[in-house]
Amino acid sequence: MADHEPTGVESQLRVALDNMPGALVYTDHELNIVFCNDRFKAMYTVPQELLQPGRPYPEFLRYLAENRYYGEGDPGALVARRVESLRNPSGQSFEDRTPDGRWYRILRRRVAAGGTVTVMTDITEQKQAEQDLADKEAQLHVALDNMPGALVYTAKDLNIVVCNDRFKEMYAVPLELLEPGRPYADFLRYLAENGYYGEGDPDALVAKRVESLRSPSGKSFEDHTPDGRWYRILRHRVPAGGTVTVMTDITEQKQAARDLLEATQRTEEANKQITEKNRALEALYSEIRDKNRQVEEQAAQIAEWNARLETRVAEQLAKIGQMSKLTRFLSPRVSDLIMSGDADDPLKTRRREITVVFVDLRGFTGFTETAEPEEVMGVLREYHAELGRAIMAYDGTIEHFSGDGVMILFNAPLPVENHELQAIRMALRMREAIAALVQEWKKRGHALGFGVGIAGGYATIGTIGFEGRFDYGAIGTVTNLAARLCGEAGNGQILIPPRIFSKTEAQIDVEPIGELSLKGFQRPVPAYNVLRVRPG
Repeated sequence: MADHEPTGVESQLRVALDNMPGALVYTDHELNIVFCNDRFKAMYTVPQELLQPGRPYPEFLRYLAENRYYGEGDPGALVARRVESLRNPSGQSFEDRTPDGRWYRILRRRVAAGGTVTVMTDITEQKQAEQDLADKEAQLHVALDNMPGALVYTAKDLNIVVCNDRFKEMYAVPLELLEPGRPYADFLRYLAENGYYGEGDPDALVAKRVESLRSPSGKSFEDHTPDGRWYRILRHRVPAGGTVTVMTDITEQKQAARDLLEATQRTEEANKQITEKNRALEALYSEIRDKNRQVEEQAAQIAEWNARLETRVAEQLAKIGQMSKLTRFLSPRVSDLIMSGDADDPLKTRRREITVVFVDLRGFTGFTETAEPEEVMGVLREYHAELGRAIMAYDGTIEHFSGDGVMILFNAPLPVENHELQAIRMALRMREAIAALVQEWKKRGHALGFGVGIAGGYATIGTIGFEGRFDYGAIGTVTNLAARLCGEAGNGQILIPPRIFSKTEAQIDVEPIGELSLKGFQRPVPAYNVLRVRPG
């Protein structure tokens, strides 16, 4: 079956997770990695394959322990303690210190879908502030240069006091114009004279922005650059005098507003979260001047943001997990219908009349005994690709793959109108597509053919397996009959029993094959080879 393409909402969620200020990893109940964001991958210097989805999380922990990331001690004991924290998360945050001096606040919580979400927030700067409040100026510069937005602080005389690295990177100007003590008006004039503010008298363009610095309104406004970037600008007067200007790049937000004219409620909620995040950052930049309350206010804002995000992540991961389970068996159209909520418990066990199609290749066993493994895999890839296109086109449900043998169900899990005829149409399309492949394989020296068996009847359908490994299957003699008919089919034949023929007789042309003695069936079974579906 084709890979599931992420929906728009899923893609937006992944973008949000990759751009959150903290690191996040989600492990399932077996401690295998389901997802970790880019910040988490960047946090540790480890081989990236250790963090791929499906890898056991304890392997990642052991790598850290063996490389003394957790300090001295028995690696097994160090790993066991952290595995226990994953299996039984307390829901309370704790702190961890790395060999390179970094501090992280770690919060683990169990999610409804099973498994554990771990959120790690870098609190190194906060720790440094607690240990050495006297070094406020150095700490302030570190915070400014690592903030996601650009910031510049000008004094009462409009001279530059400080601007962070993001602000310097934002403008292609001589860096000396942004040195502390330089008049901010010089910087504005350079931009005006180089067309940054568009057409107009440079003096008038500069004067307008100088007035905004002298008398800031406290309200944000937007600016559009010649290279097409959009920025939200907020200026505030500070108690010590002068003005703080915070600039946030909102280009992607503007682009999204143009492209997504009919945004869904989920997209609107995502934009609302982005706006709330911007407001929280703007408040933080203003309050950073209040050095006595800096540490406690920053911690409170991060805790509130993480709490909202954890709830959102848990809900979306549960949704993604359900979709992933469905798409293993079904066509995208059927999966979408089920996920829309129109179908009630589609995978529960039930008894229903179904049509079963079994297909395989003639001569495949002999082919595998003489051909190289690479040749065998190449033939299977071509074969399965054609089968997959036909199955998707006719909304079949794959029961299982077994080498060249494939079983497909119709009328399960969702009802299909005229499912017997639908199965025959799919088989005819397969026969046509595989016939072309058979000719190509023949040129390579491979003597292969294609046969199909179709049977109908009642069967018990539903999920089969155990926690962590479920398949969708059917139990009943109808599956055995389809497989036996396929085994008797010659190259290019599509064999059906009387039950299928009686329900499709008016729509198809067949040729009688006669009675077949099939293993597992006491009486001979009359069979028909389907030639074509009649026009109209």
